[in-house]
Amino acid sequence: MTMDWDKAASLVAGAQSIVVLTHVGPDGDAIGSMLGLAHALQRQGKDVLTAVDEGVPGELAFLPGADTVQPALNGVAADLIIAVDCGDEGRMGQVGQVALQSGAPLINLDHHRTNTLFGQANLVDLDTVAAAEGVLDWLRRMGIDLDRTIAFCLLTGLVTDTLCFRTDNVTSETLGKAQQLMALGASLAEIVQRTVNRQSYAALRLWAKVLPTVRLEDHVIWAAITQETFRAAAYPGHDDAGLVSMLAQTEGAYISAVFKEKPDGAIEIGFRAVPGFDTADVAVSLGGGGHKLASGATVREPLATLVPRVIELLKDAVRRGRPLVE
Repeated sequence: MTMDWDKAASLVAGAQSIVVLTHVGPDGDAIGSMLGLAHALQRQGKDVLTAVDEGVPGELAFLPGADTVQPALNGVAADLIIAVDCGDEGRMGQVGQVALQSGAPLINLDHHRTNTLFGQANLVDLDTVAAAEGVLDWLRRMGIDLDRTIAFCLLTGLVTDTLCFRTDNVTSETLGKAQQLMALGASLAEIVQRTVNRQSYAALRLWAKVLPTVRLEDHVIWAAITQETFRAAAYPGHDDAGLVSMLAQTEGAYISAVFKEKPDGAIEIGFRAVPGFDTADVAVSLGGGGHKLASGATVREPLATLVPRVIELLKDAVRRGRPLVE
């Protein structure tokens, strides 16, 4: 845990123009924490720009402020950069590289144990279940009042990163914070219905193409999605539409992996695990990072050699763990 509270507060106090970024291939916590923080800073009179490579995914467009998020930056003048939910500098993507060219200092707010502490001020709390919880703690510490809009964004981050409070890192304190956000007017029912209880028809088309190729060996379950598969399914994105999380729910599977071919040929891998196993070390060995139960990496290697190499690493991870529930 590295909490540079005073330095971070000083950087915010001395900045007027602030860029808030999150990681490539953003999920609900990435976008929820970014927008929740942006709304809070705007309430303090700050000029805030939000950006993430390729913009906000369609399934998260319901979040207030999603329509203002920039999908790319051509240059920016800023007094401060804040990265949320990014384990390392590379996870900020192209918008992050452009923002860094401004020379502005950077605050790194995250909750991954693999975080590289790349900020001039680091707020990395490994005990928080989501970046959104870290944002909530920071706003409370700075004495910034929350409204319904901020609470709605942050609760979305909490809900999505904990699979609706079902992960093993959820505590009574987590639930208490969710209750605080609900008391401010954030609708848990609406968020659940829009996220964990909802899937697009395009996603179902993609799954229909991929599921026949799924393999399960030695408690490791995996699938690969090529660019040809994305085109055949007429899927508009480059993510797996939550497939890696769904595979992890399979009886007899302890660790799941989905290999996704990106347009530039790189392979993005997502890992999930049931409690009792650790995927983060495998992700780090591949140049990525994340949590024990959810991590990932991007690798430039043909699928033909990458898949068997990674599956062997995951089988080793299975042998080192033990399921919480047999």
